[in-house]
Formats: sequence, C-alpha cells, structure tokens
Amino acid sequence: MKQILFINFFIIFLFSCNAQQVLPLNNSAYSSPTNSYFKDSNGELDYYLGNWKAVFQNRVIILDISKETKVPFEMFDKKFFRDQIRVRYVIKNSNGLILESSLNKDFFNDIKLSIRGFKTQLNGNEVSLIFSGGNCSVGIGKIVFKKINPTQFSWGYYPGTTSRNDISCPPNLDYTIYLPETENLVFTKQ
Repeated sequence: MKQILFINFFIIFLFSCNAQQVLPLNNSAYSSPTNSYFKDSNGELDYYLGNWKAVFQNRVIILDISKETKVPFEMFDKKFFRDQIRVRYVIKNSNGLILESSLNKDFFNDIKLSIRGFKTQLNGNEVSLIFSGGNCSVGIGKIVFKKINPTQFSWGYYPGTTSRNDISCPPNLDYTIYLPETENLVFTKQ
C-alpha cells in the first residue's frame, strides 16, 4: 500500500513540476520559468484588433490587426508561449498605388515585413511590437501603440537599422522603409 501511495505521489509531483505557469502579458520572460504562458487574460490586446487607418506624408497606411493565442517563442535559452497581436499592413501613395503590403503574407517561411507584439505597459494602455524589417532587415525596430480613446491609438516607430550591408545585401533590392518613421501618428478604427 505504501508503495502505491509513493508511486501516485511521485507521478503527481512530476506533473506539477512541469505545469505551465500562466502570467500576465507585462511579465518579464527573463525571470519567468520555462514553458510559462504570457496570456492576455484581461483582453488588453483586443482593443487593437481590426482595421485602422492613418495618413502620413501623403501616404495612406492601413493596418489589419489580428490576435494569435499561445504562440511558442524562445528567449534567454528558454521556451515560452504568449498571446500576441500580428499586424499586416498596406501603404499607398496619394494616387492609390501600393508601395508596400504585407496583407497576403503568411510569415511562416519569410518573416520579412512582420510586425508582432505582446508586451503591455501602463496598465494595458500601451503595447510594444517588433518590426522584422524589409530586405536585409533594413528598418528592423520597435513600434509602440498607445491608446488614445475607443477609436484611436498613437503609433511610434523607432527603427534600429536604416541602411543595408553592402557586402551581403544585393544592390538590386528595394531598401526603402515605407512604414511611417514618426511618433504620435494617430490611427483611427475603420
């Protein structure tokens, strides 16, 4: 009988050691246990879902924002899961010509032009995103959304790399950064 109790206790112990810890989106992955799940329990990301539009320097920017749940990722040599928003976009000039679009990208085989984020701050009123950049990762950087009111948020884009590497990047590709490099650009829900 003691042996059966010991085996049951041992099995329960093993399962509890591997249990996934559910954490809020604003937690740091650095000090979180492996396999933690950064869950959007409070619906902080839901505010941003849908289609949004802004005009900047005679360009129309349309964002299509969706939510992905329990997406696996690695950081600090540990594996985690998170809920995140994925931003697809189209940028048109004043004549309606499409300059750049990620609307039809799947991002599984090519992360170029990918915008995704989950890290919330300021009581859920701000979310940080990462832009993977265009060709040769030109334009890779941080984007910050800040809630203004129920139908608007502001955009801040901070590129880290704005030029290409002449050695490994072919000269015949487009290295223009089409995303609006600015702070406080207001997007309105469509």
